[in-house]
Amino acid sequence: MRSRFVTLLAVLLLTLAACGGAVSVTPSPSVTASPFPAALTDFQNRSVTVPARPERLVSIGPSITAFLFALGAGPRVVGVDDFSDEPAEAATREHVGGIKVNFEKVVALKPDLVFSVKFSDGTIEKLQAASLNVLVVDPQSVFDVAKTATLLGKAVGADGEALAQSIQQRVDAVKTKTATVATRPRVYHEIDASDPAKIFTVGPGSYINDLIDIAGGVNIAARAASAYPQLSAEEILRSDPEIIVLAADAYSAKPADVAARQGWSVIAAVKNGRIFSIEPNLINRPGPRVGEAAEAYAKLVHPELFR
Repeated sequence: MRSRFVTLLAVLLLTLAACGGAVSVTPSPSVTASPFPAALTDFQNRSVTVPARPERLVSIGPSITAFLFALGAGPRVVGVDDFSDEPAEAATREHVGGIKVNFEKVVALKPDLVFSVKFSDGTIEKLQAASLNVLVVDPQSVFDVAKTATLLGKAVGADGEALAQSIQQRVDAVKTKTATVATRPRVYHEIDASDPAKIFTVGPGSYINDLIDIAGGVNIAARAASAYPQLSAEEILRSDPEIIVLAADAYSAKPADVAARQGWSVIAAVKNGRIFSIEPNLINRPGPRVGEAAEAYAKLVHPELFR
């Protein structure tokens, strides 16, 4: 059970999760908003210089890929990770691996610039050792999303600030709707319950925890010790969530499965039929669709605000 979750969490942190539907983002104009050379600071606080407008890009991270296409840099993307499927055109690019990066493929593509999420296995160092210019981009919160749009815009010579502003405006619109709600329902967001004694959910410091807060809910694991804590079934029962949200992917249970769990019939969400599935790519990837994700979550938590 543990190995299954380790694999799932690795994918979640790369994608923030694989599987799902198609993206719908209006590309920002591809303009030379940033002069070159561009001196940048990435998400690992590394100083990276992009000497000239990069023409061959490799993206290792689905959120990064979605941003590059939203910025109008899609035609310059020559390689992507195995989970990059938004927009659909991204999946047609050369694949350079998933949880494990195929360094030979990356080098063979002769990229001017490689964008990558954080790795703890030396991946970034190996890419640098191959004389590749690497920018680490690893958004883990809603706040990070606007920062990512701006950073990537500067890196590729596009108007990232305009994209960041449009994203923030949509998120702020949801915040405005939920700011004055009379009640904030307790929310349980399930990642994996294959081991009922150690059910994985989202905690503080996770992107989905931010979405729950913006949506006007209270995450039952908001005070946990990690971003992806384990809860026992007993802890969930004691928390009595009023809403249960499941990412509808291969690892996730179905609402009927959750309702049928032994002892769970006493939970408010089960009694009131408030168990929902949600598109995993939308809700798990901190990318240009974050405004849409916040709105989708808010519609589950406070449907009365959207009637």
